[in-house]
Amino acid sequence: MTIEQKKISLINWITNLEDESIIDQIEDFRQSSLDKLPKEIAELLEISDSDNTDDCIEHTNSRTILNEQ
Repeated sequence: MTIEQKKISLINWITNLEDESIIDQIEDFRQSSLDKLPKEIAELLEISDSDNTDDCIEHTNSRTILNEQ
């Protein structure tokens, strides 16, 4: 299973969870992993989460840009 497939599987599993205690444990894990990040990166992630996606620029790669021309 690729990492992408694992992520999709986890997202589907979390989406169907009804046990709030498990969701709280996942949130605690997420928070503890953020606590291990350098403060500056954690701040950037928080800023990113709060930004309106309509104001964002879609990520591209050079191949995509060259194919559009």
